[in-house]
Amino acid sequence: MRRLGFVFYILFMFTVAIHSLQAQEKITLNDCIGKALEANYSIKMVRNQEKIADNNTNYAPFLPTVALNAEQNQRVNDSKTKVGGEVNKMNGVASDAYSAGVSLNWRLFDGLSMFTTYAKYQEMLAIGELNTQMSMENLIVNVSEAYYNVIVQHSKLDAAKHSLTLSSERYTEAHDKYVLGVLSGLELQQAKIDLNADSSKYMKQKELLKSAYISLNMIMNSDLQKAMYVQDTILLQAPLVYGELYDNTLAMNTTLLIARKDQKISALDVKLARSALFPTLDFNTGYNYSRTTTPAANTSLNRSNGFYWGVALRMNVFDRTENIRKIRNAKLEQENAEWSYRDIELQTLADLAQLYNTYENNLQIVNFENESAEVAFENLDAALEKYKLGTLSGIEFREFQRSYIDAVDRKLSAIYQAKVSELSLLLISGQMRAAQ
Repeated sequence: MRRLGFVFYILFMFTVAIHSLQAQEKITLNDCIGKALEANYSIKMVRNQEKIADNNTNYAPFLPTVALNAEQNQRVNDSKTKVGGEVNKMNGVASDAYSAGVSLNWRLFDGLSMFTTYAKYQEMLAIGELNTQMSMENLIVNVSEAYYNVIVQHSKLDAAKHSLTLSSERYTEAHDKYVLGVLSGLELQQAKIDLNADSSKYMKQKELLKSAYISLNMIMNSDLQKAMYVQDTILLQAPLVYGELYDNTLAMNTTLLIARKDQKISALDVKLARSALFPTLDFNTGYNYSRTTTPAANTSLNRSNGFYWGVALRMNVFDRTENIRKIRNAKLEQENAEWSYRDIELQTLADLAQLYNTYENNLQIVNFENESAEVAFENLDAALEKYKLGTLSGIEFREFQRSYIDAVDRKLSAIYQAKVSELSLLLISGQMRAAQ
């Protein structure tokens, strides 16, 4: 009765675990990417940087400035005046002065500096948008790699569980034969050792699976303890063509797009330096009011108010060659921006060639390892039947078992590496967002 009750308890707990697992929400790769883009801290920071660039891009350089001013002064003086032979003394005489006004200053011409400044802010905003795009692309790759790693660890856990089941069957078979006296105790002990080894490997693989989930949850800024929500397979796209990747890289690679924007900004800096050679034309207008009371003076009250307007033309005739120095330096920075772009382009194309070479090799390895895993699985089934019939020793069966586990590990690693290579090629060619 105790054994029967224990069996029912185990069945009950197993049923609860199955229902709990089925109730666990399954999340796709796109769901993981969406959560990461929404909650990842790095993306939040880079988006704020883009907003700062957007705030800087405005029409302020074209607009006038308006200022209000108001002032009040009071003075207490002792005065002494002499008119002819008569002397007048006054002590502690207070005088008050009040003034207020509004002024408008509008720069009408500054050598096109205001237009160049606005264009520069637009290019900086474009760089901010590209930086956000690049961060999002890198995040998508990181999420995808972590997601596919979870799938690999799940598959390895299944393989380890299958191997553990076989070792358990082998140990049961060896134990039964030992009891019947047709198998030596040495063979039974070896079966027990292999069963313990596979049990340890199974537990270690469960640890690796949990670690893979923790890494994925960290990227998504999600509950670190959440697990068992991925149920998917790794599918490779149709083989990528190098020529198309090459053209897309030159046209859409985010790093190259940012380098091109840097070139434009360097050209605009040259224009800004040259604008100092031109005169500036300002229009100013306003309204002033002033009132001064001085009891000790002949004129005790002085008041004025009214509008004013005018234009001012200014031009630096000689500034110790500072403008020439700034123009020369700006031209050198523009030249450096050109060399920098060419260097980045060369490095990017070299990375593309290296990645594609690795990608092609990984695809071939996947084909080899898929075939090896299928053969190893068939051999293992045949070896198990022979072992049960007694025509295959335990040591020989263990070799088939190891070959199967090794083949599965190589197959999963090859598929994962091929997928990572595929993601890297899509990233460098600017197709990551479109691919997802």
